[in-house]
Amino acid sequence: MKNAHDDRETSTTSVLAIDRRIDPGSDPEAAAPRPASHPSTQPSTPQPPRELSSRSSGLLERNDRWMRGMVTAIAAILTLGMLYIASDLLVPIAIAALAYLSLRPIEAKICRWGVPQAAASAMLIVGLFSSLALIIALLYSPAQQWLTSAPESLAAIRSKFQSVAEPLTAVDRAGTAVDDATIPLKEDEPRIEVAYQKPSIVDETVLINQTGQMLAFVAAIAVLTFFMLSTGDDLLNRTLGVLPNSRSRGEVLKKIGDIQQSVGRYLAQITCINIGLGVAVTFVMWLVGMPTPVLWGVMAALFNFIPYVGPLAATSIVFLAAASSFDTMSRACLTAFAFWLTTAVEGQFVTPTILGKTLKVGPVVVLIAVAFWGFLWGLSGVFLAVPLLIVQRKIFASFEATYPLAVVLGEDACEPGEECDPIKDHKTIAEASPV
Repeated sequence: MKNAHDDRETSTTSVLAIDRRIDPGSDPEAAAPRPASHPSTQPSTPQPPRELSSRSSGLLERNDRWMRGMVTAIAAILTLGMLYIASDLLVPIAIAALAYLSLRPIEAKICRWGVPQAAASAMLIVGLFSSLALIIALLYSPAQQWLTSAPESLAAIRSKFQSVAEPLTAVDRAGTAVDDATIPLKEDEPRIEVAYQKPSIVDETVLINQTGQMLAFVAAIAVLTFFMLSTGDDLLNRTLGVLPNSRSRGEVLKKIGDIQQSVGRYLAQITCINIGLGVAVTFVMWLVGMPTPVLWGVMAALFNFIPYVGPLAATSIVFLAAASSFDTMSRACLTAFAFWLTTAVEGQFVTPTILGKTLKVGPVVVLIAVAFWGFLWGLSGVFLAVPLLIVQRKIFASFEATYPLAVVLGEDACEPGEECDPIKDHKTIAEASPV
């Protein structure tokens, strides 16, 4: 005779067998009924299949990445639009900020001698802009002379390129012959005489307007730089006071110090290099007999602030000026070659030796930066491209999310002690990349 316990085991085995026939893939443990000794236990809520759950989570993650990408793209577009539209406001601020980063260490040294901060700032501003005014006054007369005689100079250059312009002259003669042939058909019509004057490159009205705008621009930069040097520390201290703890304040001060050191070192070094280049170019132009050699030396120093593009543009200008000054094209070519050779020696040997650790950026990145800031801010953006590139690199290196961009702009990709495997010059990308 079977007892009640055997009857319960038999019923349980039958239920499991029925469940296996209905759903062969079901879990026997999950399909078994709960013991009667726990009547208060409630049945568990049905869970979705694991495959469906992972698929939905992956879809949500992709949608989240897509939304973040869209928001980032919209923010970038709005930022670029603001930089382009507000260029008249932002360019003086950017120049004054870079001047502040460069002159702040000098001001600190002057203040250690007991000079008040405002007086030290005024001394630096007056000395800097007085030097610029002296240079402009010395170069005004030769520059005005060259600009005034530019139409005649271009005509002289055209006459020297007569062999190149001969096909165009033949086309003009053919057009004149056609007009002469049609004159008898138009004898009854009144003749209209047109008189024209050769345009001048120097327009007095435009020159006066541009001079007024330039003076206002320089005055705005001078005032902004003075107040940044004299009261910029107070603004920085107030900004640091908003931060929650001393650790955050220390990190921000460290990043500002890195930016100041990098930008200040670059501007000081490139200024000294360009002054030396200007002296060398002046001497070379004097040797080859080029008129106003000081003008070309100053032009070489200014254009050398624009890497790669500036020396080539300056060489073209020197060639045109030499072609209008000398009788033969060979001498003009020799003058332009001497100018280019002097800038090439500086660009290939002097600058890499001095700025190798400061400007760790390739030519492609520099050219893209020059084109980018030149498009946004014009000529001012072209001169500010490299300092702004250094500032961008330091800012991007401060955040983990933007550190890859800092590496592209010249930051070290590997930590100290790590070994990097760069692409060799004699290998293609496919050969150098790991399999």
